[in-house]
Amino acid sequence: MSKIDLAIIGGFLGAGKTTSIVSIAKYLLENNKRVGIVTNDQGSDLVDSSFLRSVGLSVLEVKEGCFCCNFDQFLEKIYSFTEQQTPDIVLAEPVGSCTDLIATVFKPLERDYLDKINLKPLSIVVDPKRLKKLMIEKNSSFHSEINYLFQKQLEEADIIVLNKIDTLILEEVKEMNNFLRKHFYDTEIINVSAKSGTNIERWVEKIFNLSPSEKVLEIDYDLYGKAEGRLGWLNATFKITGENIDINSIIKNLLEEARSAFLKNHYEIAHLKAYGISLDDWAKASIVSTEEPVTFDKSSEISANVWNIVINARADIEANNLKDIILDVLDLISEKYKIKIYSLNIQSFKPKKPTPRYRITE
Repeated sequence: MSKIDLAIIGGFLGAGKTTSIVSIAKYLLENNKRVGIVTNDQGSDLVDSSFLRSVGLSVLEVKEGCFCCNFDQFLEKIYSFTEQQTPDIVLAEPVGSCTDLIATVFKPLERDYLDKINLKPLSIVVDPKRLKKLMIEKNSSFHSEINYLFQKQLEEADIIVLNKIDTLILEEVKEMNNFLRKHFYDTEIINVSAKSGTNIERWVEKIFNLSPSEKVLEIDYDLYGKAEGRLGWLNATFKITGENIDINSIIKNLLEEARSAFLKNHYEIAHLKAYGISLDDWAKASIVSTEEPVTFDKSSEISANVWNIVINARADIEANNLKDIILDVLDLISEKYKIKIYSLNIQSFKPKKPTPRYRITE
């Protein structure tokens, strides 16, 4: 078996990792590279996996925990691609609240599997609004434990990818680059817009031409666990039926009603996203902060009577309160649009303290 390239694309919740992976994958496919993708979540029923499959990409999932805690499952997913299509490269997207990947994923792979896997540098995708909050941390609505987690993600990056530059003016880009160079001076920095494809070619060149570093973080796992424990997670799937349903309007209204409930109760959203699919069309939209509006990755161009929906929510809130908010919003949407909701499956929980399968620091 020939060696598989493995590129891990990490970053905090809402940074645009999935959109980045789509842009990278499209570029690689256009250059005759075979691509496999491994997604990751603390639960199941992922918007991102559904989204990636809907654009024609081959996706496998590591569920119920991060790559480091489910290392054997992660390895199994990489190898299982060889039975299907033998990709030239696997793009792996870890949980958005995960860090310490060098010690818990890279080092174990480097020690035992370099005959089969060719490691590429660790990319950490950054949302500019999240970075702004770190730059003026006193104004951040997140608790210090969560800012600690975001800081650690940046510290271990080989490549920091400032995403969504299409939403910034030039002076903002310069200011953020200066901050990143000052505090993470030994890290490659690249500015991209994954949505528009800006600088994706340059990012791919860095992935293939740089070697992964030997950075191993000093991690306070108690603080890391508290950061993960602050976030409530919710994954929900259901079906809606009605007459000529405008799914764009429903998804937009659903997310806006949820955001209003968060604002009213002073809860902070880390990432809230919804995906709907019917027939051969689909829509996907998200909110990456309580202060931000709904943005669509894609709108649907059809009306249909039946839609399958996936919702993922990550927020600084108790899991039961998060579930109550989403259920209340679904009731509002059902009444407003005269639709019926069937086959509702909903998980709401807080992640357990990280317990890596391996942690190699030398």
